[in-house]
Amino acid sequence: MKKRWLFTRLGVVGALIAGSLVAATPPAQSIEASLSAAASPTWQTNASVQGIAVAAGKAYVGGRFTSVRPPGAAPGTGEVGQAYLAAFDATTGDLITSFTPVLNGQVYAVAASADGSRIFVGGDFTNVNGVTRNRIAAFDTATGALVTNWKPSVSYRVKTISVSGGTVYFGGSFGLVNNIERLRLAAVTADLGTLLPFAPAVNGDVYAVDVADDGSKVYAGGQFSTVNGTNQNTVTSLDPVSGGVLPFPGASAVPPPNGSCTTRVKAIDASGGTVYFGNGGDGGGCFDGTWAVDIATNTLKWKNQCLGATEAVKVVNGWLYKGSHAHDCANQGAGGFPQGFGYRFLLTENLTDGSLGPWFPNTNAGPPTEVGPLALATGGDDLWVGGDFTTTNGVGQQGLTRFTNATPGAAPAKPAKLLPYSVESGVVQIHFPTVVDNDDSTLTYRLLKGFSNTTIATWTAKSNPWDRPWLHFTDTTSAPGEVTNYRVEVTDGTTTIRGNYSDPITVASTASTAYDQIVNADGPQAYWRLGEPAGTTASVDSSGQSNNGTFTGVTLGSTGAIAGNTAMTTSTTSGRMVGEKAYSMPQQFTVEAWVKQSGFNRGGRIIGFGSSKTGSSATGGDRMLYMRTNGSIVYGVNDGAQRTLTSPTGKNDGQWHHVVGSYDNGAMKLYVDGVLSGSATVGAASLYYGWWRVGYDNTNNWPGGGAPQTGMGIDEAAVYPYALSPAQVQAHFEAR
Repeated sequence: MKKRWLFTRLGVVGALIAGSLVAATPPAQSIEASLSAAASPTWQTNASVQGIAVAAGKAYVGGRFTSVRPPGAAPGTGEVGQAYLAAFDATTGDLITSFTPVLNGQVYAVAASADGSRIFVGGDFTNVNGVTRNRIAAFDTATGALVTNWKPSVSYRVKTISVSGGTVYFGGSFGLVNNIERLRLAAVTADLGTLLPFAPAVNGDVYAVDVADDGSKVYAGGQFSTVNGTNQNTVTSLDPVSGGVLPFPGASAVPPPNGSCTTRVKAIDASGGTVYFGNGGDGGGCFDGTWAVDIATNTLKWKNQCLGATEAVKVVNGWLYKGSHAHDCANQGAGGFPQGFGYRFLLTENLTDGSLGPWFPNTNAGPPTEVGPLALATGGDDLWVGGDFTTTNGVGQQGLTRFTNATPGAAPAKPAKLLPYSVESGVVQIHFPTVVDNDDSTLTYRLLKGFSNTTIATWTAKSNPWDRPWLHFTDTTSAPGEVTNYRVEVTDGTTTIRGNYSDPITVASTASTAYDQIVNADGPQAYWRLGEPAGTTASVDSSGQSNNGTFTGVTLGSTGAIAGNTAMTTSTTSGRMVGEKAYSMPQQFTVEAWVKQSGFNRGGRIIGFGSSKTGSSATGGDRMLYMRTNGSIVYGVNDGAQRTLTSPTGKNDGQWHHVVGSYDNGAMKLYVDGVLSGSATVGAASLYYGWWRVGYDNTNNWPGGGAPQTGMGIDEAAVYPYALSPAQVQAHFEAR
């Protein structure tokens, strides 16, 4: 009888997650972040929103738009003419039809007084309601009327406004206020608009200004290099009365410009004792992320280096929300998703360290700026988002959207239909991926058995859109020959979603000797048997996870490692099969295959991970098994350096050999023909988005890589989302 392995029996609250015990985690809750990821109904605009303020129960919105329309209305339908500035009910999102100001130019900035009695708007306009208002104006929120005795005259665009007590600070591209020199930053009184002595001289445009809650410091950011003749790289801290430059060691977070990269501060939000900044850069790899400074000392607290310019930041109920077009939050310690996963235009960050939080709604980006969200505002328990987007969470919603803390929040996704296997008498093995809830990363899962839906296992596990660990369970409660089924239930503490029942499974009475059944019982994420007939171009994923692949440069139909199934042979130097699904930087995995190669000086890449779906991967990829010209098997993982484990030589002897590489958060192991051939503890595997590939990739830069691989036979290739145990590896080898 073939040797078989068995999971350790686990209780109803303990099970394996990606190969290790589930750590104690807080219970699931409906909204783990402070806001639901489900957008609340809100009127839309027909073009970009660039500034928002919430005051007196209304959201005042300014931008490029010339009309607004109800939620759900397609562009051009239900349009109500209202150019550049509009107001919406802060509770319902409905248009305030009594507020109908007439401006002759677009609005960039909207800010409210602390008591909510006035809003101040800035932009390109020179006329409001038929009277002169040069680029800045004030409105009474009770009546909606233009404030007649508040009329500073600004010579050019006002881009940003912040109100502190009785003072209105503003910045932009101007050089004069009331015909008196004010170089891109100025301050006036909130009551009469009287020009104040605050007069820093800034040599470039100001994009953002905000004031510490205690009024002790003014912070300004933009595209400038000096303030008052002193070097100030895109950001400055100023005396609120004189405009004098204050010591600002935390500004070192912004790297100096160089020939390929210019970074500027585009957003500022002071909240409590901390001020938060958002940066945007031009050029590859520029600093586009967020950073936080202690207001009392002006020293840096943390820095998050997500790539993709940050346009807006706002603190709401203990989280920092940001609007950006983030596309790489994995590298430079950013702690999130890798390049290639896609754009996340809305994110939240932990106030203590800047790490990404559990909030994953999304917009798109539209013309003319093509960046997504541009402005954020809050009334305390909500977040208003304005920008150039045309969709929110995949549904048409242009220019303006909002999120509240109303329960139940977003629901968890529906769990996958289970694929249980029974290959040991009285034993059923179950493996399945976790799901995503867009405002709660910690979810509770229950494994239900039979049509009675009896709970036999419970997990609390964390997941997010780019990292969905798998859960594993071994059920030993069924009698041999019993027919049963299973399903998974997931809850966020408020909403519970059940997956479909599995197909009925007959519990084994004797141990199976079928190789494919034994492999599938161990829960592969992809399993390519490579037994398609000659001439086939598509490889079927036998795991049930639908990761089919495409053959190029291979011959099919040769005798395989497993009786009754054929294998693929690389007929060209670049013969391969690439799975169609991409994955984000797996940190727990196993790669497995059978390989046959003949002749000294012949070898090649067997299976691994790569950054290209069609061509060669950068640096040849990693997480791979390959054969050197001397016939040794190498397992390689890149943690910033190429870490390899190497077997004894001679495996290019024309015989089939079983090769396995496993990795579990730094613990890497190489097995050849069922025996451990090497192990090491290394760092995190490379943080990129890629594809599992069988056969060729460019290994020339890897130790002993680059061996000619024409004529290499590969069979029964599999990838698992956790590290196989030595017993599992041995069982697979002996099942041949």
